[in-house]
Amino acid sequence: MKVNDFVKWIYPLAKAMNEIDPVFVTAQAALESGWGKSAIGNNLFGITKGSSWSGAVQLVNTTEYFSRPDVTFRAPEKVMSVTKVNDKRYKYSVKRLFRDYDTVSGCLVDHLAILKKPGYADAWPHRNDARQFVRRIVDNIGAKYATAPNYVETMDKIFLMVEKAVKEEQL
Repeated sequence: MKVNDFVKWIYPLAKAMNEIDPVFVTAQAALESGWGKSAIGNNLFGITKGSSWSGAVQLVNTTEYFSRPDVTFRAPEKVMSVTKVNDKRYKYSVKRLFRDYDTVSGCLVDHLAILKKPGYADAWPHRNDARQFVRRIVDNIGAKYATAPNYVETMDKIFLMVEKAVKEEQL
């Protein structure tokens, strides 16, 4: 899917939710799903199963980063390989269970619920500023949304792409 097509699809849905900067939501969906190419059953954010989910799931190969080399998962999830990146970071190839949503709207509702959790309380006041919000959800205060070491820099680039498409499409 082309950037403008993806933005025309997701941005209006994110904007209608009126809780978090729609540029942030659209950019995060773009990054997590490869602009819609790797969405898992309408799961645009790579939301894993978690303990409370009782809906459909898919077991998918993915990459995670952790600060230690001995992270384990409960079957059927499993570690396939671990590579040391540096003294404080390990790259994992893993099989993880991801939520399989019936609709994109259902995914957006869950995404919002995750970001409203107490672990992101320090970020919430910045929810209307995409750049500040992304920095707060990975700042090691409270919960940490993403494990990729270059998450903020990557999101900053995608924000620019989304903002350009919003302007071009007059969204």
